[in-house]
Amino acid sequence: MNTGPFTIYYLGYPPPNTNQDTLQSWAEETSNIHTLTQTLGLLELYHIHGSEKQVEEGGIEMSTGNQVPNLGFGHLGFTVPDVPATVERLRKDGVRIVKELGSIGRETVPLSQFEAERGVGVGEISEEYARFWRQIACVADPDGYIIELLPQNMQ
Repeated sequence: MNTGPFTIYYLGYPPPNTNQDTLQSWAEETSNIHTLTQTLGLLELYHIHGSEKQVEEGGIEMSTGNQVPNLGFGHLGFTVPDVPATVERLRKDGVRIVKELGSIGRETVPLSQFEAERGVGVGEISEEYARFWRQIACVADPDGYIIELLPQNMQ
């Protein structure tokens, strides 16, 4: 899903009764946000554009995802059956909660320079986006990478 300033890649597996001939149609149907989050085992990879840079050897260097302003592969996201229970279990285990469930602010979720320069993620967010953002919690792994916890039945 290319949104302009970032691209989100979703990795999931089809239900057991899906055959190879219908795989493409299953993928297209699943890309709807309401169906997408109901996909068991869904993994989200979030890439912020503009975080790559050419290096002298002719290759490309990617940001680690922890270095503001270039956040690179900014975070992972997982669907979970019960976001509040997952957050509480992680909190009890000492995991840092970056964004509480129900919060719609971006204060604790870093913006890339690319986003900030274009006004993406700053100021008021639309009610449609806020509706989804309220249902998502974010935690940090031991290295500080952000991990989104999305409900499997996003409303």
